[in-house]
Amino acid sequence: MKKRLLRLRTRIILLLSRLMNDDRGYSTEAVILTGALVGVAAGVGWVFDEEIIAAAENINFTTPSAP
Repeated sequence: MKKRLLRLRTRIILLLSRLMNDDRGYSTEAVILTGALVGVAAGVGWVFDEEIIAAAENINFTTPSAP
């Protein structure tokens, strides 16, 4: 598993470095990075969905009284 992640990381770095030399590299790079961050956020939400929902249900919006 670790070897696959390192190989994926290397391929992403090579792709982004190749896009940097492109005239439109920044916008393409930004889109790829944004997509990657959305994917990570979706993955975190998928893994911790029950905990997130439980925490959201326990939010109390009443004003706490002073001690």
